[in-house]
Amino acid sequence: MNEIKLFRFLGIDISIDPSWLVVVFLFAWSFYAQFQEEFPSQSAAVLIVAAGITAIVFFASVLLHEISHSLVAQARGVPVEGITLFLFGGVSRMKMEAPRPRDEFLIAVVGPLTSLGLAALLWGVVTLGRGALAPLVLEAVGSLGWLNLLLGVFNLLPGFPLDGGRVLRSILWARSGSQARATTGAARVGTFIATGLIALGLFAVFAGDLGGLWMAAIGWFLMQAAAAEAREVVVRSALEDVTASDLMSPDPVSIPFEATIAEAVDDFFLRYDHSAFPVVSDERTGLLTLRAVRQIPRDYWDVRQVWSAMTELADLPTVPPEAPMTEVLAQLREDADSRVLVVEDGRIVGIITPRDVARWVRRNVELGLRDAF
Repeated sequence: MNEIKLFRFLGIDISIDPSWLVVVFLFAWSFYAQFQEEFPSQSAAVLIVAAGITAIVFFASVLLHEISHSLVAQARGVPVEGITLFLFGGVSRMKMEAPRPRDEFLIAVVGPLTSLGLAALLWGVVTLGRGALAPLVLEAVGSLGWLNLLLGVFNLLPGFPLDGGRVLRSILWARSGSQARATTGAARVGTFIATGLIALGLFAVFAGDLGGLWMAAIGWFLMQAAAAEAREVVVRSALEDVTASDLMSPDPVSIPFEATIAEAVDDFFLRYDHSAFPVVSDERTGLLTLRAVRQIPRDYWDVRQVWSAMTELADLPTVPPEAPMTEVLAQLREDADSRVLVVEDGRIVGIITPRDVARWVRRNVELGLRDAF
């Protein structure tokens, strides 16, 4: 299931992952249980509404945390694709890394500072609102203050990819002059912290507190994210000064424009270990993928020609042969069916897939040309 786009704010797309709905329900349930214990005489309907609103407001504060990251990133020249709220909070999707350590520091630190500022603001409302606001409202606002304090402090932990880990990376980067080494060091600290969270969570579960499962899940998520960042360092290091022409699979086999789908399957997809083939004529060029073929009923394979199922070249991600691999990586998606076409003078001269990138990196590491980190 794909992300659900909610709205656009200052040029930033705001979306939610379906998993976010689960955690909102859990938070609302937790708030309801808290309010029910504090205000047993209050009606269930009022408590349910209060719990739902409090949960939504909390995630609005999480969104504000991410918006602060994105606005500072844009101000520092780092484009932002959007913000997504999901099971473990929120994430700002940036199109590139911060160009300098100072930019990284400012982008990272503003999020926790925003959460801590919100905590102070909410507690100020509680202090000034005593006697003017209903006790249930004060309880909700105070709880939101504590949650924002926890959000800010937790994100300041120096473990990548938490904000504190990115602050740590910016400091290591400024000292060493190497973003790769800084990322590796921050990712190792992140793995250590994630391991500690998992251990504490499991200990709590064995002690009878099922809430420890949430801590262990967050630790597991952080460990996976830290490992992914470390792998990204390996990839980027191996692809330094590499162009698309160095890495592409050159001169890809192409399917005749007038061939039928059945001929494409028998003569190409079943014969070669590829999931896509160029379709070329004097006037038009495109790409026929295995995914597109699977969407065509078998009864039509003998009568439909490949051009009717291909994706036009203009609708595909393309780069020139001299394009740096960093540009190619920005266009490659993580799913197995992604690819970038290398085009010269309107002709497809090569194809790059995630498998090509992985093979290049593996060869460099095996030959000792790059560190495995």
